[in-house]
Amino acid sequence: MNEEFSKRKLFQGVIFTLLITIATGLGNVFSAFFMLDVKKQETEDNLNADARRRATELHCTKLEESASLAAEIVFRTDRGYPNIVTLSDMMLGGDMPAKKVSDDKIKKEQRDMEHKVFRLLPYLRPDEAQIMEKVTLRHFIVTEMRTSKVPVEHRASPSEGGFNFNNEMNELRSAGGLIGQMFRDKCMSIKQL
Repeated sequence: MNEEFSKRKLFQGVIFTLLITIATGLGNVFSAFFMLDVKKQETEDNLNADARRRATELHCTKLEESASLAAEIVFRTDRGYPNIVTLSDMMLGGDMPAKKVSDDKIKKEQRDMEHKVFRLLPYLRPDEAQIMEKVTLRHFIVTEMRTSKVPVEHRASPSEGGFNFNNEMNELRSAGGLIGQMFRDKCMSIKQL
């Protein structure tokens, strides 16, 4: 009887083991089947998050380049060129000093900066692009005023619709500072993470 009891228990153990194995296998198959949509959604969400992260990084890189370029434009425009006449030149009298940088070189530099700005515009948001366009326009106006062949006394005054050099420089500085501030506000907190 002991032997029969032992065989019976062994047989029951084998049957229960097989049933548990089959139930576990079926549970895994059904679980995988039902979780397939969840896993697919998770994969899609991860891909979207990665694409947003890369887009944000690219935007911040281009915004940083724009802020740097705007600062360079403001600096170059603000410092002027070594063509300026100083008070000592006027006091000494005689011939006015010759231009050390040609108008063609100044205009070429302005065009080169303009091309750099236009290469960045597609990566910027509309408000950022508008500021960079303002930087480019003001730089163009200041360059044209510096290289104009028309004597100052024959130019239209601001009251007659002409340009005021100081106002244009202030607008250029303001726009350059604004794009730099936008970069700091939008991207510096992200880079610190």
